[in-house]
Amino acid sequence: MTVEIYRLLHLAGVLMVFLAFGGLIGRSLLGVDGVKLKKLAGITSGVGLILVLLGGFGLLAKLSYGFPGWAMVKLAVWIALGGLIAVANRKPNLAKCLWWGILILGLIAASMVVWKPF
Repeated sequence: MTVEIYRLLHLAGVLMVFLAFGGLIGRSLLGVDGVKLKKLAGITSGVGLILVLLGGFGLLAKLSYGFPGWAMVKLAVWIALGGLIAVANRKPNLAKCLWWGILILGLIAASMVVWKPF
């Protein structure tokens, strides 16, 4: 596959993960018990996380980066997002903290790719 395809897969996955978090956090902030939304968000985040991983590792291989430190940070963010989806599902009282925490994790991941500090 081409670099553009891997980028598209990676970005589509990122959008899906953040869409799922937005739905779950919004549900929690509104105090709605949406079982269908929980299921849809769980599926969306799972597929999104897989696409992020596939696209990210595809890009690392295609661009011959190896596995640098900034990619390890992004992998740690990926693991954190995977775990936090369960927190968003089970702890609606943490919605406001998750709102800002997810944003910060996204900014950390984006800054790693933009500046590649190590």
